[in-house]
Amino acid sequence: MPPTQEAVLDAAIQSFLQRGYGGTSIDLVARDAGVARRTIYNQFNGKEALFEASIRRVWRDFPVLDITRDEAAMADPAQGLTRIGLAVADFWAPSVAVALLRMVIAESTAFPDLTRRFMAAGKEPAMRALVDYLQGCERRKTLALDDAVRSAKQFLGLINEPLLWLRVIGAETGTPEPAERKRVVKEAVSIFMKAYGRQ
Repeated sequence: MPPTQEAVLDAAIQSFLQRGYGGTSIDLVARDAGVARRTIYNQFNGKEALFEASIRRVWRDFPVLDITRDEAAMADPAQGLTRIGLAVADFWAPSVAVALLRMVIAESTAFPDLTRRFMAAGKEPAMRALVDYLQGCERRKTLALDDAVRSAKQFLGLINEPLLWLRVIGAETGTPEPAERKRVVKEAVSIFMKAYGRQ
């Protein structure tokens, strides 16, 4: 990605977090990034596309796609799910990821399409990869699933419920420590494998 585009996305993410979606404009992002307004339009063709690119940027370092395609992870679902679970827990650990999710929820009433764009640009590709991974394990007969989509949601819920959602609504502050994240993931994998692992 060109340095100018990186600067624009950095500025856009900060603007969405500080000003919200409604308060962010191309002019403000251009000013914050130190680029011409036309530069942003040439690269992103408007605020909606800039928002989607910002979400993809935040999810860029989420390694679930690499993990779910790894042969060792396919052969041993307990190992694969542990790696995926730690990636999920570590992704939501920084405050910026939580703040962005909170902003989307807060502004979704005024901008009903915002949640769909957030999901399509970020979470849905990761969820599809996890579902594909679980279905691959089922084909290898290392997991016994009735519904891979439901099972994927259950697995993520075992991690996100104790580590994420109370932070999203502001009931808890701070970042869960690495040891706590590992403990939650270990327990989630254990519960999941007891439910769906083949003996």
